Amino acid sequence: MRIKNIFRNSFFSLLSQFILIFVGFFSQRVMNLTMGEALIGMNSVISNIIAILSVSELGIASAIVFHLYDALAQQDEEKIASLMNLYRRAYYIFAAAITAMGLCILPFVHLFFKENVFSLSYIRLIYFLWLVRTAFSYLLSYKRSILIADQKEYIVSIVTLLINVFNYGLVIVILELWQNYQLALFLNIIVEAVLNIWIIRYVNKKYPFLKRYRRMPVERKTMRMIFGEIKNIFISRLSAKLLLSTDNLIISSFTSVIIVGLYSNYSMISQSVFNFVLALSNAIQPSVGNLFTEKNQDRNYEVLRQITFVFFLIAAFCSASLMALMTIFVTDFWLADRYRLDTSIVICCVINIYLTIMNLPMSMMMTVSGMFGKERNISVLYVTVNLVFSLLLVRPFGVMGVLLGTSASYLVQIVFRTYIFFRNYLHKRSMKYAMDIVQYSVLTFLETLASYYAVCYVYQGGGLPKFMLAAAVCVLLPNAVNILFYAKSWRLRSIIQMAGELFGKRGGLS
Repeated sequence: MRIKNIFRNSFFSLLSQFILIFVGFFSQRVMNLTMGEALIGMNSVISNIIAILSVSELGIASAIVFHLYDALAQQDEEKIASLMNLYRRAYYIFAAAITAMGLCILPFVHLFFKENVFSLSYIRLIYFLWLVRTAFSYLLSYKRSILIADQKEYIVSIVTLLINVFNYGLVIVILELWQNYQLALFLNIIVEAVLNIWIIRYVNKKYPFLKRYRRMPVERKTMRMIFGEIKNIFISRLSAKLLLSTDNLIISSFTSVIIVGLYSNYSMISQSVFNFVLALSNAIQPSVGNLFTEKNQDRNYEVLRQITFVFFLIAAFCSASLMALMTIFVTDFWLADRYRLDTSIVICCVINIYLTIMNLPMSMMMTVSGMFGKERNISVLYVTVNLVFSLLLVRPFGVMGVLLGTSASYLVQIVFRTYIFFRNYLHKRSMKYAMDIVQYSVLTFLETLASYYAVCYVYQGGGLPKFMLAAAVCVLLPNAVNILFYAKSWRLRSIIQMAGELFGKRGGLS
């Protein structure tokens, strides 16, 4: 059953991300060509400010979903309802808090933009619409969590897909016809509200006991546990938001908003790739969380190595493809040569996407095992490393310096999460797992280098047929090397066995 849930959730999550990447790139192209890179930069900075404000959510979602795993496994309707009641009240408070904090920042939001080309009133209007959109999402989206915890994330994926396709479509049409970005944002708010109301109605019908126990309070013991976990999760969430959202703010504050716009085109590509992989990780996580309730440490260790191997295969392919094709895609097909960034920045983007993907398995393990306190300590360390390195390196190296700071923080995450998870949860030595990571990294470096030079040779002269041939090289080379290298490895065989079970054969995670 877990395998079927993983496959179904993964399929719809990945399909959703694939479609969103396609329409997202088309939308970004229209924004670049109709409004200019300055709007792209401003939009990126404002979205990062809103993301930091959203940290007031405190991490209660992670804490409640963690407890929902057990409640759903036991089919305890009263406990499930009480947790969702707490969720609802908390999210209403968070919506009010985000709105209040956002309005306090409104008079000063222009200070984040250096060499800005927009009027003060226009910046404030765009920021206000982003703020309203975020507050509404808290008011209307909390019921998604029960679907995620109940291994029905495919439903959330479908609704998210509809929201984003409608929103991207509105941006494309309105900018093409009227070049009115504020109208597009306003209509985005309406679309999200309508579809979130639909999912609320679906959850109410699917889980009718939620209405029956609408006033059911959470047990004191559970409440104490949740709020104890929130203290730890909040620091982790704040750190993650700072890590993901400060790059553009630092670049905009120390260079210019136009540079942010140029970098945002490249970061959109790498972020789209990461979102695709993250969708797979999120689809897997509920089933892994359910598996971890059995407390079989040997099995959990085996699953960790299996999942890490799968994410390595993905990371190697993504790294090789991005290094070889990203600049070609931006300059020759998507936008134009004036949007080109230096190769050193592309290298940093590729390093960061590799480290980010390789971080996902251990991040998942820390979450499903409930190690929120340990994660808090790691998060304080990595966000400090990120900010210190980024601020020290931004003046001498510009965008590359900020990205190197991010790389350092990802390395800190991998090292300390591995050490703490093995010592405190699995009670094993982490050396074998660490050697896996080192081996994967060396292979990825060699495959990326080989793919880059192979594409340079194949793509001479340019054109779509040669680009397709270059893309085929990036697909075949790293994957062929990895399959041949691990042909006799139990890790590859176990993945094949899980696929076999999905189609009715023996083996896998059941």
